[in-house]
Amino acid sequence: MLAVVIPIGVIILSTGMTEVSEFNQKLDVNVDQNIDKVQEDVVFEHVRFEPSSKEVIISLRNTGTIETDINKITIVRMDTQDLMFYQDNLSGFLSLQDFSDISITGNLPGGDTWSDGDGFGLYRDSDYKISVITTRGNFFDTIARPFNTWLN
Repeated sequence: MLAVVIPIGVIILSTGMTEVSEFNQKLDVNVDQNIDKVQEDVVFEHVRFEPSSKEVIISLRNTGTIETDINKITIVRMDTQDLMFYQDNLSGFLSLQDFSDISITGNLPGGDTWSDGDGFGLYRDSDYKISVITTRGNFFDTIARPFNTWLN
């Protein structure tokens, strides 16, 4: 009877120890990812809506203690909830204490630019929510208005 119990016990013990070890490794990875997520911080330093074009220049600064990879950017017009820009899987990379300008082209109809819009300043008089999402899942946003885009 001992000859049967010992081999089965060894198999059960080694399998249990392997599973406990794998569980501990998964916990370590999750803790490291959550620590990295907390250390991310991105600040919008400036947003410029180029008056004679559809271009928006977003100036970002990474003030966190780790490198940050920006994965998605969206711009939503607040009064109409129109999606003016959306892009995911960006290759932009912000390192510790780095400053970066990201230039994007807004989704304006036809030949419209930020300074016109049927002559009534339809784009100029709206607020826009600009959001960036990192690969770690952090979300940073700001609200900007193209107040400096009126051309006389």
